[in-house]
Amino acid sequence: MVVFCRDTDILIPANAEVYLPLLLSTLAALWPAAPTPSFLAAQIEQETCVRLTSPKCWSPRAELKTSRENGIGFGQVTRAFKADGSVRFDKQSELVAAHQSLKGWTWDTRYNPEYQMRALVELDRSLFKSVSCAASTADRIKLALSGYNGGAGGVKQDQLLCRNTPGCDPCAWDGNVEIRSTKSRVKWQGYGQSAYDINREYVRNIWTVRRAKYIPLMETS
Repeated sequence: MVVFCRDTDILIPANAEVYLPLLLSTLAALWPAAPTPSFLAAQIEQETCVRLTSPKCWSPRAELKTSRENGIGFGQVTRAFKADGSVRFDKQSELVAAHQSLKGWTWDTRYNPEYQMRALVELDRSLFKSVSCAASTADRIKLALSGYNGGAGGVKQDQLLCRNTPGCDPCAWDGNVEIRSTKSRVKWQGYGQSAYDINREYVRNIWTVRRAKYIPLMETS
């Protein structure tokens, strides 16, 4: 999942009006107890309002396509390829196998917005539940978002590193797990950022930069 989007930090993208009702209905069906659901709207913005092959903000047609990977839709569900063109991993197939709500979703129907929204909600819910410890709900969400971008295993490794570091709370994100990581800090060629930078920026952009504008649309009583 990529992390650029800076041109829509303040304004709500036009397509959000079209697909926010789908996000809300999907949450009601699959994760009605989702805390601070505005973070999912901010996450869709982060994943789709980027310099992609097909730059469509808040669109199921948002797509990152290179010789190495193909990410699609609201959550940039990705297929990655080996040098010989064979599939290295297929996140869509993993999600379909894991969640009944995604049965019937295929690569041929990858742009289907209903399935894409279910995939985002199902993956976020499973990552939220997988966090081993969290000092607060906000910490659990931030840890889950780090896992969405960099893998749940990476979160566990970072928490373990923090646990083994004097004065570091492995259940807290800000100033704790946030700054302790096994991820590389060497800048990737062509990105200008390291794996660590990208992952931490991903969490910060969703929770701190983009989320606030969606709160009135999703969290009013």
